[in-house]
Amino acid sequence: MAKQRHLRPDDDLDDDDIVVVRGGDLDPAALRSDAERYHSIYGDYGLSVFAARDVAVDELAQQVPLVRFEVLTLVRVGVLRAAGFRLEPTGRNPRHFTVAFDDLERGIADLQRCEHRSWVNPYHED
Repeated sequence: MAKQRHLRPDDDLDDDDIVVVRGGDLDPAALRSDAERYHSIYGDYGLSVFAARDVAVDELAQQVPLVRFEVLTLVRVGVLRAAGFRLEPTGRNPRHFTVAFDDLERGIADLQRCEHRSWVNPYHED
């Protein structure tokens, strides 16, 4: 039985220019592992991101969990939506969203094709 996710009602990313930040690069093995772990818990495929909608990316990079990553991936909301992804407001952190998709392999491939920027996190801590 799938665990119930905490969805924040009426919390949408309305602006296509908002940047979402994912810890790590878009390595297919890491994406697959994270999406499969999410699927084993919730029954859907998803990847965690944090929205820089009321804070600079620089500030997000200093916070847990993103500070743990040497590289961060930045993607605009509109790019993800144009590629067919859903952005679901999940968890209690108001900046946390899940990039949701239905087909594992296609979702990973589509995400890798999205226009994105890899950014070395100057605040990285082990």
